[in-house]
Amino acid sequence: MILFADHQQLGRRLLRRSLELAAIWLVLTGARVEALLPGLVVVISAALATLLLPPGGSWRWRPLALARFLPYFLGRSLVAGFDVARRAFSPDPALQPGLIEFAWGLPPGPARVFLANVISLLPGTLSIGISPENLQIHTLDQDPELEGELRRLETMVDRLFKQEGDAPAAAEAMEGEPR
Repeated sequence: MILFADHQQLGRRLLRRSLELAAIWLVLTGARVEALLPGLVVVISAALATLLLPPGGSWRWRPLALARFLPYFLGRSLVAGFDVARRAFSPDPALQPGLIEFAWGLPPGPARVFLANVISLLPGTLSIGISPENLQIHTLDQDPELEGELRRLETMVDRLFKQEGDAPAAAEAMEGEPR
């Protein structure tokens, strides 16, 4: 019976991934009739290929933390976007580009990847390298306050990924640093 249950789970995973990929294919091709046959081959091949991947870990965002994160992220995006636009149209943009080595306060996993991607979405910053010890960031302006802003963003991402009872990793990392 256990073998039968495993086949059912495998079948459900294959069906779910096939439906997800088919929806993406239909959106990308505009559901054109001439794209259906190639789409069938691509969708089935891709769905089968995903079954070869190891199952991913599960994580959930905390709704209250998400409600705090979204306005903060949107606000920072607007402020940084206006700053970049102002510099782009200014005769003297006063740029001080540079690289920052940002030491992780987050544990390895999806929270680090999410933080790196969020930093790249903020105007004026781009994540360019990830290592176990730090994140390398290119910035248009080496503002001394940028480190503090990045720490605040990291703490918000940490709260977003943490579940009840987990200690905030970013806050723990900051406690050991000199102020």
